[in-house]
Amino acid sequence: MKSNYFQITVDIEPISRRLFYTENETFYELLINSGIRVRSLCGGNGTCGKCKILVQEGKNFLNPPTNSEMNYLTPSEIRENWRLACQCRVKKPQIQLVKTHQPPQFRIFLPKDLLIEDFKILTSGKSKKINLNPNVKKFFVEINKPNLENPVPDIERILSTLSSIKNNKGIHSDVSFEIDTIRKIPLVLREDQHHISITLYNNKKFIDCEAGNTTEDCFGIAFDIGTTTLVGYLINLYNGKIYSIASALNPQTAYGEDVVSRITYTKDNPAGLAKLNSVLIESLNSIIEETCTNANVSASQIYEATIVGNSVMHHLFLNINPIYIGLSPYVPALKSDLNIRAKDVNLEISRSGYVYLLPLIAGFVGADTMGVIISSEIDEEPELTLAIDVGTNGELVIGNKDVIFTGSCAAGSALEGAHIKHGMRAAAGAIDTLKINPSDFGVEYTTINNKKPIGICGSGIIDAVAEMLRAKLLTRSGNFNKELIDHERIIKEEKNFKFILVNKDDTLIKRHITISQSDVRELQMAKGAFFSGAKLILNHLNRVNNLELEIKQILLAGAFGNYINKSNAKFIGMIPDIPDEKIFQIGNAAGIGAQNCLLNVDLRKKARKLQEKIKYVEIAIEKDFQKEYASAMYFPHLNLNLFPSLKEYADIPKR
Repeated sequence: MKSNYFQITVDIEPISRRLFYTENETFYELLINSGIRVRSLCGGNGTCGKCKILVQEGKNFLNPPTNSEMNYLTPSEIRENWRLACQCRVKKPQIQLVKTHQPPQFRIFLPKDLLIEDFKILTSGKSKKINLNPNVKKFFVEINKPNLENPVPDIERILSTLSSIKNNKGIHSDVSFEIDTIRKIPLVLREDQHHISITLYNNKKFIDCEAGNTTEDCFGIAFDIGTTTLVGYLINLYNGKIYSIASALNPQTAYGEDVVSRITYTKDNPAGLAKLNSVLIESLNSIIEETCTNANVSASQIYEATIVGNSVMHHLFLNINPIYIGLSPYVPALKSDLNIRAKDVNLEISRSGYVYLLPLIAGFVGADTMGVIISSEIDEEPELTLAIDVGTNGELVIGNKDVIFTGSCAAGSALEGAHIKHGMRAAAGAIDTLKINPSDFGVEYTTINNKKPIGICGSGIIDAVAEMLRAKLLTRSGNFNKELIDHERIIKEEKNFKFILVNKDDTLIKRHITISQSDVRELQMAKGAFFSGAKLILNHLNRVNNLELEIKQILLAGAFGNYINKSNAKFIGMIPDIPDEKIFQIGNAAGIGAQNCLLNVDLRKKARKLQEKIKYVEIAIEKDFQKEYASAMYFPHLNLNLFPSLKEYADIPKR
C-alpha cells in the first residue's frame, strides 16, 4: 500500500511547481497525478521515449537507467542525467535516507517539447503612438540595362539609380555592399527585367536584393529576453503592424531559476557559458520559426532584431561571461547599445541581417529597464512616477521630466510560484483571483482557463494574503492569528500552520491547496524588497538633489504587474499608498520598448541620451537598508502612517 509522507519534495522547473513524492511511483506518475500534462504516446509504459526529463538534483537516489532508457537515450544524455520520467523512481532502500536531506531533495527540469501545459505569458502592453522610421527600409527600383556601347557593371548602375531616386534624402551617398548581397546581384537583377527591391540598413548598407517589388515584405523581430520567459514580436517594418507573437519559458531555468544562480553555473562549469548561450539562442530561433510560420513569412525577410533583457540575460545572449556583474562593484563588460551581425550570434534571420541591443544602465539593471523607460515615457512625466518591472528580479525606476533614478531589488521568485508550497507559474488550473468571507472563512476563487485547481500563481498569492489579513487570519507581522488557529480550515503540519484555500476533494491533485506560514514569509520578503527598494531610491533622490518629492503615480510593468489586483498589492504594502486611479498597469513595457526601437531609429538616440541622465542607486548599500527592509516586512509596514488610506488595519492585530 502506498503511503505519502509529504517528506520528499520535488521542484519542477521551468514551471515552478513543488510536488511531494509518493513511495513506489515513477516521476511520470508524479507529474500526471499532480495535474501536469506531459506528452507520452505510450501512456508511461516506456515504449515511446517521449517523456525525457533532466534530473538536476537527487540523481544518486534514483534507480539505475533501465533497458528502455538505454534504448531511447544516447550515452551523452545519460551522462548528463537525462531520464525517462516513466522509468525512474526513488530506490526503495533510499527512501528513509532521502527524507533526512534538506528539501527539495529533487529538482527536475521539463523540456519544452514535453510540456502540454497552457502557460499564460504576457505579450501585450500599452504603447504610445510611434512614428514609423525603421533602421531597415526597402526601395523598389528599375535599373538601367547594360549594353555593348555602355557596359557599366551591375553595382555601379545600382548606385547611379539610388542617387537619382526622388525623395531619397535619407540615403547616403556612400552606400556600401555586403559580400553576400554582391553574390546575389547578377542573377536577381536579371530575374525580372532589372526590376528589383533593394534593402538598405541605416540608409547606407546594401544588405539584400530581391527580384520584383517586395517592399511590403520587410520585417523585423523584437525580443524581450526575461529571466523566466521569452517573447518575440514579428513586425512589418513597412507598415508598423505586428504580424505574429510567440513566447516560451526561458530554457536557462534548467540551470538556475534566477540570474545569480546562472552566474554561479557559468563559474562552476567550464562549458556553462556556452550551454546557457546555446539553449537561449536555440529557443529564440524556435520563436523566429514559429512567428514566421504563423504569419507565412520567410525568415530571410527579417532584416533586424532588437533585444532587451537584464544585464545578465544581455551578456548570456552575446556569449559574454556575466560573472563580474555579480561581484562588487557589479560591472558589466559593456553598457553602450550595440549593433552586431545576426550571423555572428547565430540568430537565424536574414544572412545579412543585424541585431540591435538597447543600452544597459548599471549592475543588474539592464536593457529591459531602458525598454520600460522608453515605452512608458516616464522621463516626460510632470509628476514623480514610480515604475516597477515586477519579475524574478525587481527593477525600479523613479523619475519625471527632471530626474530619473533606478535600482534593482532581490525580490526572488516567490511571486512566480517558486518556494510557495502550492505555488506555480500562471497556467491552466492556477488560482489567479481569490476572496475570503471574513464571517466563516469561506473561499471563492477563479482559475486560469476555469480548470480544476492544481495550485496558485502570483496574483492569487497576493489576493490570498490580503484576504487573510482582512479576515484577521494573519497579524500584521505575518503570523497566524493565535485566536483563530482552532478553525477547521487551519491545519498544522510540522509546526507550520496552513490555511486551506481549496479542499482536496475539489482539486485535480487530490490534496489540499493551502497558504502556509512559510509561504507568507516568502511573500513578505518579496513585497518588503519592492517597497523598501522604492523608499530607499526616493530617499537617495531627495537627499542628493536637496528635494522633498513624493511619488504621485505608479506604473506596474511585467506579467505579474499586469495581472495582480493593484488594490491588494497596496493593501499588503508592496507599493506605496496612493489612490488606485493613479496606479497604472502597463503590461510588457520592456517588450514594447524593444518594439518601439525597432520601429523608430530615433528612439535609439534617445536611449543613449537617457543613459547619461539616469542615476543608479545600489540599494543594498544605502543608509538604513536593513532597517527599511525589516520595517517593510510588516503588513503593510511597521509605520502605519505611510498607509493612511488603509483604515482596516486599525482592527488587524500587530502580532
